[in-house]
Amino acid sequence: MGKDFLVYQAKSFYNAYIHLEKIYYTCENMMFYIPSLVNGAFSIELAIKAILSKNDIKYEKEHNLAVLFSLLPENIQHSIWDWVSRKTPEYSDEQKRNTELILISDAFKQLRYCFEDSSAVSFDSRFLSVFANATIGVMFSLGYNVDYERRPDEEVDAETIRMVDEGIERNRSEVYSKNKHYIEKKTLKEK
Repeated sequence: MGKDFLVYQAKSFYNAYIHLEKIYYTCENMMFYIPSLVNGAFSIELAIKAILSKNDIKYEKEHNLAVLFSLLPENIQHSIWDWVSRKTPEYSDEQKRNTELILISDAFKQLRYCFEDSSAVSFDSRFLSVFANATIGVMFSLGYNVDYERRPDEEVDAETIRMVDEGIERNRSEVYSKNKHYIEKKTLKEK
């Protein structure tokens, strides 16, 4: 995935989080609570990964927010913590905010699969909110922001369309083979 597309995705999931959170607080319908938090947690992961990518820092296939945060350059970590402390002074205490970061570190996975696990959500949603806001805000303050606009069809030449179509077909074939192999492996084990 390209660095700019990662920035765009971070921004997209953050915007989805904000809209779902507004709906939840407006109508107090629990239906929107977990989806808003899922999008908020994922936006944090994507924003951190975007900053890491823009700084050419490898993060492998890591998803834990605390681990990803620890990979950020110290000056960027400080900028995020400064943002958090300015917006929510109760998180000025280093130990308190580190505890909260550890508690949200696996929130994306925990929230998506909460129906499979008996443990209740154990983090402060207010911290998740300010941390999401801080990571996106710092990402923007570093100059990482993109908007994608669809170009009018007449600007796209036939060769570009052919190359995109071939890429899509190649991707479909690869994903089909990978998924089919996984399904066969799993279903043969169970039989």
